Amino acid sequence: MNNKASFIAGLPLLALFPLLLCSKANAHFPTLSCHYHQQESKPKNSHLGNQQVKSKLVCEAGYSDASLAGNVKLKVFSYDDTLLLTVITASDGSVTLTLPQGEYYIVFDPGHESPAEFDYAELQ
Repeated sequence: MNNKASFIAGLPLLALFPLLLCSKANAHFPTLSCHYHQQESKPKNSHLGNQQVKSKLVCEAGYSDASLAGNVKLKVFSYDDTLLLTVITASDGSVTLTLPQGEYYIVFDPGHESPAEFDYAELQ
């Protein structure tokens, strides 16, 4: 084989070389999960007993490798794409927020992958 043919045959291996050096080539995608925070409430009529009130939402941002996404922004949007709220997660990736009025969705966008979204309809 001549030098030109050897060079051309080695191009596919040369193209893969940067992937071997880069540990971030197998990046993990973002995840976002949310659930109601249940609070007990005493009604005025004490014979009714305690009731569960769903006034808070707890969300946890992380990555598909189970690592947590601490101190990151989560943005809450209405269905007409109006920004309602921006919150920062704690170091463990969690945040508690007051339930927005109406229909909404929450976005965790780490910037290097497709963003993770949580729609309020998933709570039902």
